Amino acid sequence: MLYTIVNMILVIIALVFIFLGLYSKKDLQGNTITNFYKKLKLFVNENYKFLIIFLFIVTVFTSIYKIGTVPYGMHVDEAGMAYDAISISKYGVDRYLNQFPVYLTNYGGGQSAMYAYLAIPFIKLFGYSPIAVRMPAVILRLIIFICGFFTIKNEKSKTKSLTFLLLLTTVPYFIMQSRWGLDCNLLVGFLTISICLLIQAINKNSYKILIASGILFGLSLYTYALSYIIIPILLFFICIYLLYIKKLNFRKLIVLGIPIFLLALPLMLMILINNGYTNEFKGFITIPLLRNYRGAEISLHNIPNNLYIFTSILSYDNPGVFGNLLIYNSLPYFGTIYYFTIPFFIIGLLDSFTKLYHSIKKKEFNISNIFLFWLFSVVICQLLIVEPNINKANAIFVPIVYFSAMGIVYCSKKIKLLIVLICIILLINFALFFNYYFYHYNEDNMNQYFFATSYLDAVEYARSLQKETIYIEPNLTSQSYIHILLNNQVSPYEYSENNIKTTYNNSEITYVFGIPEEISDMNAVYIIGNNDYLLNLLKSYNFSVANFGNISVFYQNNN
Repeated sequence: MLYTIVNMILVIIALVFIFLGLYSKKDLQGNTITNFYKKLKLFVNENYKFLIIFLFIVTVFTSIYKIGTVPYGMHVDEAGMAYDAISISKYGVDRYLNQFPVYLTNYGGGQSAMYAYLAIPFIKLFGYSPIAVRMPAVILRLIIFICGFFTIKNEKSKTKSLTFLLLLTTVPYFIMQSRWGLDCNLLVGFLTISICLLIQAINKNSYKILIASGILFGLSLYTYALSYIIIPILLFFICIYLLYIKKLNFRKLIVLGIPIFLLALPLMLMILINNGYTNEFKGFITIPLLRNYRGAEISLHNIPNNLYIFTSILSYDNPGVFGNLLIYNSLPYFGTIYYFTIPFFIIGLLDSFTKLYHSIKKKEFNISNIFLFWLFSVVICQLLIVEPNINKANAIFVPIVYFSAMGIVYCSKKIKLLIVLICIILLINFALFFNYYFYHYNEDNMNQYFFATSYLDAVEYARSLQKETIYIEPNLTSQSYIHILLNNQVSPYEYSENNIKTTYNNSEITYVFGIPEEISDMNAVYIIGNNDYLLNLLKSYNFSVANFGNISVFYQNNN
C-alpha cells in the first residue's frame, strides 16, 4: 500500500509540472533558477563520460546482485531451455534426441533455440547452476546499454543521451528481465544491436556494417517466434522510409536482405514442415515437426480481445486474462517503466509524429522515426496474437524508454529544472523498487505456478532424507518433472517422453509423479500441495512433516 501511495503522489507532482511546462504562456525561469541550470549543464558537460560510466556500473550491479537467488527458483520455460542446453552441450542432442535443433520442441509447442546455445558456453565453463543459465540475459542487458548509447548519440544532445540511459538503467523492466533466462527476452537485445548497426551503416555509408546489421536481424529470428512477425513489419517500414529519403538504394537493400534471407531459410522450412508441406529434416541439424504447432494463434480476430495490452505493457499483466498475476514480468506497485513516466512517454510519442512529418517533408533522416516504426511493429504483432503479455512484448521496451526520455526532455524546455525534479522522482522510485525487489520479492511470491520456488525447496529436502522413493503430487508446479531431470542432469538418452511424467529412476532415488491410492510404502517420502484429503490421509499415518510454503513433505522419522 505504501508503494502505491508514494507512486500516486509522485505521478501527481510530475503531472503538475508537465502542465506548468506545456501550458504556461511565459518562461518560468527566474535568474536564480537560470544560473543554477547553467551550472548544472556545465557540470553535465564536464562530467559526461564519468556519468555514462557510472550508469553502466549501476547497470552491471543491478544485473548481477543476488543473481543466484533473486528471483528465487526457476521458470518452467527457463528450466526446459536449461535442460536442453545441458543435453546439447554434453551429447549434441536435445531431450528429444534432435541433433543441434534450429528450434527446440520444449513441451510440445516449441521454444526458440538461441538462448540455449548462448547458455552452453557458460554451462561448459562453470557447470550447471541458475547463475550460469542466466548469464546470457545479464550480458545482453549490458549490450543493450552500450548499443543504446551509440544509437542515442545520433541525437547530438548530452541531455537526451543521459536521460535515455538513466531510464534504461533504472526502470523495473530491464532490471527484472535481465535476471532470468527466458528465451523470448533476447529479442529486445538482438533488435537493439541490429538497429544500432543499421543506423551506423546509414550514417557512415558502410556496406560492411550494413551486412553486420543484416546478420543480426537474421539471428534475431532465432530469439523468439514472434520475431517472424515483428522483423518483417519493422524492416518494411524502415526500408520504405530510407528509400524515400534516399539513405538507402536497391543495392544496399539487397546487401541488407541477403544475410537475413539466408539465416531465415531454416525457419522458413520449419514453418513449411509444421504446416504439412514437407517432412521433418534430420541431419547435421534438425528442423523439427512440433506436436503442438501454434501458428494458428495469429489472427485478425484477436484484435478486439487484445486491446488491454495498451495498459498492460506500461503496468502489469492482466490477471483476468491469464488467471493469475505474472509477477515475474512486472510488479503492480511500480509497473514496467514507473507510472510517473507514462505521461512523458505519451508526450514523447506524440512529438515523434511531428518529427516524422517534418522528416518526410524535408527528406531528412531522424532516428526518432526508427523507434516509432519499431514500436508500431511490436504493437501490431501484439494485437494479432493470442493473449499478449509483457514478455511477449519485450521488444517494445527500448522504444518506450526512448520516447519517455524524449518526453522528459521536451517538457524540460519550458521548465529547465523539471529534469532535475524528474531525476529525483526517478531515484525515489528506483530506491523503493530496489528495496522491494531484492529484499521482499521472494518472500511475497514463493508459490508461483509457472515459477517453481517452494517446490524446489521441498524436492531438495526430500532428497536429503535419503529415502529410496519420492512420491510427488502432480501439478505442484508447471511441468514438475523437468526440475527433477535438470537437477539430476539426466542424459537425454534416458529420457522417455512416454513415462518420464510418471516415474524416473536413478541409481539412488525413484521419483514417482503421482500419489498411490493406498499408502503402503512407509519408508517413502510424499510431497503434497494443498490437497486436504491427502494431507489428512498422510497425517493419519503419523508421518513427520516439513512445510515449504504451500507444499508439505511427509516422511517417517527413523530416529
